[in-house]
Amino acid sequence: MIFRNGTHAEEWAAAIYRADAHRDDDTANPYFGASLFLITAVPGLYDRVKEHIHNGWADYSEMLEMNLSSGERLIVELAGNFYNGGFFDGYKPSDIIEKLDADTVELVARAFVLRRQRIDMNTIFD
Repeated sequence: MIFRNGTHAEEWAAAIYRADAHRDDDTANPYFGASLFLITAVPGLYDRVKEHIHNGWADYSEMLEMNLSSGERLIVELAGNFYNGGFFDGYKPSDIIEKLDADTVELVARAFVLRRQRIDMNTIFD
């Protein structure tokens, strides 16, 4: 399983459907898939930001206006960059390693790979 746990997979699937980011071939749009993979990986974050995820788009600027921890802010900015670019200015790759715990760094690495792949919605719980 590429997800942290079952809750992560369930929230990711819910976010993909909320954003209408699934395709006719039952795969997730890769830029939304990687972005929402990060948003749903942080416990409690998706519930707080989901009001800014809309059908066909996400408002990362509004998410960044919320009260976020420094780690959550980094994740949201990186997720926004995977989605549409322009939200991760001023960071270096070493910032990811220095500011996030090891498990979250591993999830970020997976998100980089997912950005280049299509995720089959029928296999996310495998």
